[in-house]
Amino acid sequence: MCGNVDPGKMLDPMGLFTKEKTPNVTQTDPQAEADAAADAAAKAANADAASRKKRKQGSSLLASGAQGASDSGSSLLSSGASGKPTLGA
Repeated sequence: MCGNVDPGKMLDPMGLFTKEKTPNVTQTDPQAEADAAADAAAKAANADAASRKKRKQGSSLLASGAQGASDSGSSLLSSGASGKPTLGA
């Protein structure tokens, strides 16, 4: 007889007297968020420190055989940076 008719809709077709549904609120644990942020910061700091250490080791005279990491083959002393052909005179 009624079929698919909603009795609530029949009595209040505009929805003026219906209560609004409360939104679903998800609770988060502030301590867990702080721990996760601290872990992420520690990982970033460790990665940065490791990359700096690797760069520093690569530019070491011991690692590059006393030539330097990016030696162009000419020294300031051997090229006569002061413009004099000899030292001292």
